[in-house]
Amino acid sequence: MSPRAPAMTPDDRRAAIIAATVPLLRAKGRAASTREIATAAGIAEGTIFRVFENKDELIEACVHDAFDSSTLVAELAEVDRTLPLRDRLAMAVTIMQEHLQGVFSLMTVLHSPGQPLRPPTHDVEAHRRREQATAELDGAFVELMGADTERLRVPARTISGYLRMLTLSSVHPMLGGTPSTPEELVDVLLEGALSRSTAAPPTAPPTASTTGRRPTSC
Repeated sequence: MSPRAPAMTPDDRRAAIIAATVPLLRAKGRAASTREIATAAGIAEGTIFRVFENKDELIEACVHDAFDSSTLVAELAEVDRTLPLRDRLAMAVTIMQEHLQGVFSLMTVLHSPGQPLRPPTHDVEAHRRREQATAELDGAFVELMGADTERLRVPARTISGYLRMLTLSSVHPMLGGTPSTPEELVDVLLEGALSRSTAAPPTAPPTASTTGRRPTSC
């Protein structure tokens, strides 16, 4: 007789139910039934209600899980450090775009008509966790840049912040516009928006009108 698999811990059971629920929510929204969720998770329907008080609590847990950036940080750690900086950052942006698109797709399908689209409930503890998650994400980007941070003319964490904002704006469903590729975002961040072939115009010598001084005679 084969040995029995070890029993799941409460945290493992909770995580497994959430993992089975998220794809159903993305496909069917709030119409996904607890029976379907139980089937997807391979458990009895009643098990769901031993972990979550009701379906709404389960959905809220799924939303919080979608906003969790720990998986994102772990994926950034797997980017090949031997690649050039530009390629490393482009891969990182790809990972972050996919993460954000997953968040937005879930929030959009859960959005009820006439109700504002909003993230999980705000409170002091939630705000602290978000700040901590942002700091961890910035730290992951700084680590990804490695020794190349010495080539930057601004602090590495500032670059990380810019990259987060650019990436967010590139996939946010409410901002519209033409989608930008990871390579385009990284190029603009590292090189700026001016044409490479355009040299900076020569600086004209100061005149009396620009200095505010009266000309002197020889």
